[in-house]
Amino acid sequence: MKIYVSVDIEGLPGVVLPTMTAPWSSQFQRASRIMTRLTNVLADEAFRNGASEVYVADSHGLMTNIDYLELDGRVNIIQGYPRAFSMVSLLDSTFNAIFYLGYHSAAGTPHGTLEHTYNGRVFSEIRVNGIRASEYILNSLYASEQGVPVAFLAGDEYLRKEVEVYTPWVVFVPLKKGVSRYSAISPGLSQIEKAIREGVTEAMSKVKENKVKLLEITKPYKVELVFRDSLIADALEEWDIMERLDAYTLRFTTDSARKMLAIISICSLVGSGIESLKANIR
Repeated sequence: MKIYVSVDIEGLPGVVLPTMTAPWSSQFQRASRIMTRLTNVLADEAFRNGASEVYVADSHGLMTNIDYLELDGRVNIIQGYPRAFSMVSLLDSTFNAIFYLGYHSAAGTPHGTLEHTYNGRVFSEIRVNGIRASEYILNSLYASEQGVPVAFLAGDEYLRKEVEVYTPWVVFVPLKKGVSRYSAISPGLSQIEKAIREGVTEAMSKVKENKVKLLEITKPYKVELVFRDSLIADALEEWDIMERLDAYTLRFTTDSARKMLAIISICSLVGSGIESLKANIR
């Protein structure tokens, strides 16, 4: 079996502050160690349960967070940013399932630790057919369009409801629970490692038995992008696919998860450019 693993950082245990989420931050090395260690735990258990290949997509920020020198040597790793389709880059129909590690709650989730969707500086919320969409939902729609079922999710407790409502077959392992945007409660690391191993074992069994499915949400996808700054909406509203709803919100419609994710990625890059421009106006 060929398994794809998308790994983020904000949903990992022990990661609670921006001081842990960027290479220039004071506590980043600790978060990187946690990310690398738990990636190895997940990969090892996948191999123990029949995986022949494991591809890991380092999927946070500049996407060079996992320490290659400490990574399980059996793993193939995808690193670097920007890249097409971001957190699910190079995912295709040759994979038997997708696993998620360290995923966080959607932008707009009360008490969600470090909550955001794709780009916290740009989007205050992303909605699909009126549903507040997390990166888990967006990436799973893309994976499902490639024919890759969703099998496992380990992350913030606030994702549990999404799993229960939209992907009830998925094995969910809570890694922490948000207390506030910059605070969470996390079990001890030995407890986390045990829970991940047990969850991966169960998920791999489901993959073997074809008990995992594709995520389906009614098409067309009506996507609302709520920006943090109206200037970003100003810059993007003349794109002929966009409809301006208010000062901060644009909407587009598509039948393709691939196109949806591509448009979100482009808007994210444009928004980041505008934020950089504002920072450099003197």
